[in-house]
Amino acid sequence: MERRLFPLCALVLGAAPSLTVAQTLTKCSVGQAVVDREGKSGMIVAADSNLCQVKYPDGQVYGWIYWNLRPDVGLAQAGAPAQSGKSLDPAPTAPVPLPTILRPGPSTHTLVYRAGPLGHVVLTASVNGAPVRFLVDTGASTVALSPADARAVGINPNALLFDKTTATANGVVRVAPVLLREIRIEQLLIENVPAVVDANLNGSLLGMSFLSRLKSFEMREGALTFSW
Repeated sequence: MERRLFPLCALVLGAAPSLTVAQTLTKCSVGQAVVDREGKSGMIVAADSNLCQVKYPDGQVYGWIYWNLRPDVGLAQAGAPAQSGKSLDPAPTAPVPLPTILRPGPSTHTLVYRAGPLGHVVLTASVNGAPVRFLVDTGASTVALSPADARAVGINPNALLFDKTTATANGVVRVAPVLLREIRIEQLLIENVPAVVDANLNGSLLGMSFLSRLKSFEMREGALTFSW
């Protein structure tokens, strides 16, 4: 806890400033390096009217009336000589370094697929090590496997519980949630992908449970670009 002491010499409010003290302050300026009447150096940390709160290297804080303090020439600007009867400007404070803001650079991993005549992108991926033909569907909230593709990747549709519903272009259908160990498209690999098995599908859909794991994907001028 800081101990605040007030030297008796500093509290003689009726006394006029001494004419023999050179370089006395004209006000309390927080951050000003000063030397007190006892020759000790400190820093003004607070100001209350004419009373300066000066903190010393040992952590103690004392109160001084401003005219009993003078600037600490040792911390003044380099090359600025002390001038009798004039107050020196406070020592310049070191500039505060600005934080470094990191921004993502352009991705170095991309795959590009051309859309077919109907504007759809169809590609082959490896699911749990087995090839599956997917229609890329950004409107599907999750990857959806047909029963045939589910069997190909090692999932038995007959052992699944179709206890969830999802809205499709053909209405609300019942699906079975599954977790795919991995989906690989060329050098792109994403693990633990949530998916469903939809008994009404003839082909599988590559939906947002996969696409949202990418850094970005973009459809432009008939080409779909994956970035990661």
